[in-house]
Amino acid sequence: MTDPNRETIRSDEMLVAFLDGELDSNTREQIEHLIESDDAVAERLRFLMSSSLPFRDAFDPLLDKAPKAKLEALLAEISPPVPVVAEQTSGWTRRGFLAAAVGFIAVGVAVDRTFLGVQSSLHADQDGNDWRSVVAQYMSLYTSDTLGRGPVDVAAQTQQLRDVGAKLGLSLTPERVQLPGATLKRAQMLAYDGNALGQITYLDAMQQPMALCIVQSSKGAKAPDSEHRHGMNVVYWSNDTHAFMLIGHESLDDIKAMSDRLRQVLTA
Repeated sequence: MTDPNRETIRSDEMLVAFLDGELDSNTREQIEHLIESDDAVAERLRFLMSSSLPFRDAFDPLLDKAPKAKLEALLAEISPPVPVVAEQTSGWTRRGFLAAAVGFIAVGVAVDRTFLGVQSSLHADQDGNDWRSVVAQYMSLYTSDTLGRGPVDVAAQTQQLRDVGAKLGLSLTPERVQLPGATLKRAQMLAYDGNALGQITYLDAMQQPMALCIVQSSKGAKAPDSEHRHGMNVVYWSNDTHAFMLIGHESLDDIKAMSDRLRQVLTA
């Protein structure tokens, strides 16, 4: 392997290849030196090591159903930020998935519905622990750039919320779902286990992603409870017709206060 430049060595792709034992000894030594001397690289490596998302299990079923011709045409128009050598293996490796993810982001492919739809095949109970686990896994991939920092289009938000509310049987408006200190970004419909899942996203006061997620539920009202998933705080509750969860990087007290407001407005 030729000697990569410093930025290439610091990339997620190279760090994943390091974890998977796919590098020559010279490059491994360079990365080991970076880990010892650069706290940011060491922290990023720890994050990648802690990932337990079942990428291979989740994406293998897509290979038979993916619109390959369309995706290949889209990807042919872009140049990946880091050269990627084709893997001579069957199925997906973590490095291969990372390279594919970079391509999806570059062309703006909306993977939200696909990700949740595939992940849902690994779970069963849409109103319990499992759907929250899937949402938390997905939200752990979000950054502030995912949601954008541009000006807010209130008219577009209003229409998005109206559409989501119509599918879920709820009255949703920007005023009803606005949260103190947070910026409302967008509302969209996803799918979980063949059922509609509404997602309303925000940037919190520290410009970190936050989301209110809603599914229809017939399991009855449940008082608010909390948990910690993928470095984020979660408060969840339900009424006779819907289950809700608010997930974000704010403190648990702040997430609880925000969820209390939403509960009063949406589940009264």
